[in-house]
Amino acid sequence: MGADDRSHEELVRELEALRRQVEALKTAARRYHAMVDNPALSVQVCDAKGRVVEVNQGFERLWKLTIDVVRDHVILDDLQLEPSGSLAGVRRAYATGEATRLPAIRYDPRHTEGVAQGSAGWVASSIYPVKDEAGELVEAVVMHYEIGELARSEEELRAQNEALEVAVAERTAELSAHLRLLREQQQSIRELSTPVIRLWDGILALPLIGMIDAERAAQIMENLLAAIVAQRAAQAIIDVTGVPVIDTDVASHLFQTVRAAGLLGVHCIMVGISPKMAQTLVELDVDFSRVTTAPSLQEGLRQALTRRSDARVRVTRGR
Repeated sequence: MGADDRSHEELVRELEALRRQVEALKTAARRYHAMVDNPALSVQVCDAKGRVVEVNQGFERLWKLTIDVVRDHVILDDLQLEPSGSLAGVRRAYATGEATRLPAIRYDPRHTEGVAQGSAGWVASSIYPVKDEAGELVEAVVMHYEIGELARSEEELRAQNEALEVAVAERTAELSAHLRLLREQQQSIRELSTPVIRLWDGILALPLIGMIDAERAAQIMENLLAAIVAQRAAQAIIDVTGVPVIDTDVASHLFQTVRAAGLLGVHCIMVGISPKMAQTLVELDVDFSRVTTAPSLQEGLRQALTRRSDARVRVTRGR
């Protein structure tokens, strides 16, 4: 009786274990069919030697090929997979028994033998080796799925980036050209804002208008010295009537110009200092005693002509 009871209990346990295994198999089968019967997913089953033995509707829809066409096709020898690197991945999966992700490829059915319809698209693939209880590979499942939208988006993004780079390069070239033009215009303005005029034989005038900073002061000195050499001038009248403010910095720039001209043997006369400007210079303790000054351009020219006449008289007497 005890032995019978134990046998009955063991049988119940075995039946329960079998029932659980059947349920597990049913669950696995449902999941498998959910993928295989899905027309959006291409499934290709190959045997241990790489021969195609089964495909699903998704495969036929994607590749436009039926099982009758691809049955017994050996994917391990498919040289069409070599350029993309997929053949190496398939062979590696068969050799190692490990699932392998294959490179995405661009598939065009119109360039496939026996297929004359369909549009090109990008396809991603993975191969999953199936082993028996002994660990031996018995078959491999290859799954393909379209990534056309993703690839198209990447291509569009790449095209947009390329177009943006071209636009940036064109805009940079345009801005560079404008910048060069602006610099040339600024140079012309600086030259026009510091004109050196020949008033008389040996006498030059430098009318200044606007603010004077360090850069413009250098331009003023350069233009004046160049004109002195070119005109062989002996005197220069610097007219500051159009300069709104003369502070210590501006005075320093003007003194440097006068000293530089003096080194070339040229006598400078500063004209156009207004009463308000003179008061400011006194308050700033700026010493103009070493510079010849005159209230106006006319008076400055009169002094220059007198000095020129006196110089000629001295030369005549010296003879």
